[in-house]
Amino acid sequence: MHRASEIGRLVLGTVADRRWRSLPAVPESVAQARRFTEGVLAEVAATDADHLDDVVLVVSELITNAVREVARMKRAQDDGRPVHLGLAVRPRWTHISAVDTAPDLPRETGHGPLPISGRGIPIIRHLAAMTWVERADEHKTIHVVVARTGVELTPEEGKSLKP
Repeated sequence: MHRASEIGRLVLGTVADRRWRSLPAVPESVAQARRFTEGVLAEVAATDADHLDDVVLVVSELITNAVREVARMKRAQDDGRPVHLGLAVRPRWTHISAVDTAPDLPRETGHGPLPISGRGIPIIRHLAAMTWVERADEHKTIHVVVARTGVELTPEEGKSLKP
């Protein structure tokens, strides 16, 4: 089992600019991820509460999807795989990384005016300035960059963020 700092090195090459939290793949971890995010962005909240709300919502959706996917895998191979959350806070954006060991990407499943589930991906797309996925042999990482309120990323910023 990898510690969060090891996951950071495996996934992103460095952890110096990110705060990581490893969470068990259980529903209660979504609330823990929200609290962790609120703590990491506490200074941002003082000047841009809307950004904090957007980032917390994206984290909630990402970790919910990761927990569901890993839980689905556990039925087939019960080995207690965690999910990992990384946050890098910048003056113009926050970069969120959600790492899990489920090979499948989340899917939009909700249909109709009020679907019970499947709304997370459209919510993330709406709030994100950028998204991308990295896959490796033993895990996948979903990256979401949420710009600060009123900020639009420049093409140069976008190129510097995505590998």
